[in-house]
Amino acid sequence: MLLFDAHNHIHLGSRGVAPLLEAIPALLPSVDHIISSSQVHDHNAAFAGAAIMSTHPRDYKNVNSVVSDLRKRNYKAAACYGIHPWFLNEVLQDPQSTQVLDDGEEVWLHGLRKILVEHPDAIVGEIGLDGARWVEVAEDSVEDDIYDNDTTSSKKSIWERRRTLACPMHLQKDAFVKQLLLAAELNRPVSIHVVRAWGELFSSLDEVRETMKQRHQQKRVIESSVKDTSSSPRRNKEVLLPPKMYFHAFSGKSGVISSILSACAKGNIDPNSDVYFGFAPAIPNFYAPKTSGVMKDIGLNRLLLETDLEDASKAWDDLLRCLEGIADALDVDAGEVADQTYVNAKHFYSCSFETTERHSRE
Repeated sequence: MLLFDAHNHIHLGSRGVAPLLEAIPALLPSVDHIISSSQVHDHNAAFAGAAIMSTHPRDYKNVNSVVSDLRKRNYKAAACYGIHPWFLNEVLQDPQSTQVLDDGEEVWLHGLRKILVEHPDAIVGEIGLDGARWVEVAEDSVEDDIYDNDTTSSKKSIWERRRTLACPMHLQKDAFVKQLLLAAELNRPVSIHVVRAWGELFSSLDEVRETMKQRHQQKRVIESSVKDTSSSPRRNKEVLLPPKMYFHAFSGKSGVISSILSACAKGNIDPNSDVYFGFAPAIPNFYAPKTSGVMKDIGLNRLLLETDLEDASKAWDDLLRCLEGIADALDVDAGEVADQTYVNAKHFYSCSFETTERHSRE
């Protein structure tokens, strides 16, 4: 059984990927070959690789380093670049990051575009929306209505209130939409974090679909002005969202699933093959009473294994916990979960898997 960790942050750990590599021997010549008994771990499972999720532009270099270390040892590895909503406030309060360049893009977004273009096998992540990440503000800056996030207030800056979102939701949404549009433009999958912001998620997807629809229309107008399109073959439906979407550490109820699938279908994404969900044992929601039922409603064909960990020394144990949790929830054999989630990961991270396989042949 091959286990792929579809979402982690081990590049942020004090020793990076080293603890994981010390615990798990490298697989040669490829993780896709038949595994010998000396290379088999718990539950007859073997580590296949991981997707390394950045949280901030300062992470990008470390992400590349960990991905390189994994690929050198013939593991599958996916580089993921984007700004997590927990750290977005740091970026948006940096005057250099928010400076607008001649092309109209802010420095932080231009930097994300640049590294994605440099790494055509990378995806966009971790990005998203978080309505539960609060920060405390000094008492001497308290307004009468301390829970008010109304950005029209002239008394205090949105950054100064005693209890406010780590990053105000309207700014989170703006950055989220920009990153989704970039992913759609570059045809990259996305890994998405959403906590208590489902309404904002759906309105963001609406905005991205409408913007992409307008861009496609403008492109058709330009093409028709320079060549005769009357005899051109009929177009396939234009994808209006990033081509594949992965909702990591899913915290929604079962009713949210159908809304997500419907929203993706409206963007001409196949909800049966290009939309995925994950549950991380490191997140308390994994053990919530509702979670097993939500997993059943999602179905094994849309699930990925993940750890969401920074500490690589705990990654293997949590990957096994994730495997066992899904198997128990779905009442299926762990081997079936391992096989299907690996197939799912191979599809979602197809470009990254192909790059690793190419390196192993060289």
